[in-house]
Amino acid sequence: MKVVLLNDIKGTGKSGEILEVKDGYARYLITSEKAKEATAGVISEVKAKEESRKHKISTEKKQAQQIFDRINNQTVTVKIAAGMFGKLHESITNAKISDALEQEFGVKINRRKISFANSENVIKTFGMHSASVQLFPKITANIMINILEINE
Repeated sequence: MKVVLLNDIKGTGKSGEILEVKDGYARYLITSEKAKEATAGVISEVKAKEESRKHKISTEKKQAQQIFDRINNQTVTVKIAAGMFGKLHESITNAKISDALEQEFGVKINRRKISFANSENVIKTFGMHSASVQLFPKITANIMINILEINE
């Protein structure tokens, strides 16, 4: 009997797959609401969802490539007040870099997609620092961050 899986089932298949299984197993999957019988309507619905998913991924990849072309190898400037002894008044986090990217380049980047070259994931000194922005799987932009002191 042909069934369409509604959930991922370890050892059987992934959600949305159309499988040929034995009748007893098919009845078990259908009664436990882990699968539907693969009728013509259900199969066309699954194919439409798959096409929609592929289109969405393609669109997201194109948008990521456009953002990559805009920000890769660019320098983002962050101005911040200095505290005692010429040190940063506060740490620069990936959220501040996300805000700076939006102001300078007009692109909104999730702060979780930004990672600094240092392991602490914060910047604590003035000067140039490097970071990477994961825009899409296998599309990573490298940016430079210039931390400048505000002269008040």
